[in-house]
Amino acid sequence: METKYTKLVSMVTDGNEIKQEIADLAYKKFSQHGFKKVTMDEIASELSISKKTVYKYFDSKEAILEELVAQRIKRGTEAFKALLSANGSTEERIKQIAEIFPRLVDPDWQRLVADVAHSVPSVSKKIQSILKYFITEVVPKILKEGQREGSVRKDLNVDLMTIAYLGAAKELFNSDFLQKHPVTDEIIPKQLLKIFMEGVLLRK
Repeated sequence: METKYTKLVSMVTDGNEIKQEIADLAYKKFSQHGFKKVTMDEIASELSISKKTVYKYFDSKEAILEELVAQRIKRGTEAFKALLSANGSTEERIKQIAEIFPRLVDPDWQRLVADVAHSVPSVSKKIQSILKYFITEVVPKILKEGQREGSVRKDLNVDLMTIAYLGAAKELFNSDFLQKHPVTDEIIPKQLLKIFMEGVLLRK
């Protein structure tokens, strides 16, 4: 039996689902066609809803973009916080970083970030916040814990290693490397991590 309360809960859930459907479709279209080329009319049409409904949840394309960035930042922050509190060796936790990174910086997200870097600079600054958190909080803390435990070299400059790793990953993602070499974007962080952790010379 549907009561006034259950009906209200249903309406809230449906509203949240519609809002997320709008955001999901916009993300797909923004990354494939470019932020400026996508219109609110197109989003409404593909979802078979009125433009008025779209504006009920987002008053502009920029608002949708802000929502997408907020969701990605939340995902990243939660993943990294979980990593910091997780049990396991330093090596295991570092390897988990290589699993998280490609999920947060997938090809569609890379295209979207590059597309809005100049057209919506305020959003680009927010995107950088998750990288700043990653650089200044997560990796250094794990590595320094490893140094105290004796599993990471004492003479390692943790801050330098962290920035070098992320800098290399970002450069490879932003260059035409993937077009010229038969590797996937998921392989890059893992291969870089292997190079940084194991080096290139065989151990005798």
